[in-house]
Amino acid sequence: MLDFSKLEKLMKAFASSTRLEIIDCIQLGITNPGDIAITINKHRSTVENHLRILLGADVVKKVQTKSKKGLPGSIYVLQKNANVLMTTIKHLAKENQ
Repeated sequence: MLDFSKLEKLMKAFASSTRLEIIDCIQLGITNPGDIAITINKHRSTVENHLRILLGADVVKKVQTKSKKGLPGSIYVLQKNANVLMTTIKHLAKENQ
């Protein structure tokens, strides 16, 4: 049987225009929270709060990296199913315009 509580968490994660913008950035290859914040014109802390929600819903995963200066950093990548769902949402949005 389908886990409806997990599905609800996933749907809530997609029910925010800011989170949709963040997911779109990640699909476009903008994966660093600072770069995402600049791209969508939001404070970095706002982006990080939304990324935590997306992490909790298994929409994205956090990957530890090193910055250009060699310091520890993080990027975010979409989980495969979330990528498919976002692509479907974009397709449906175009059909309904």
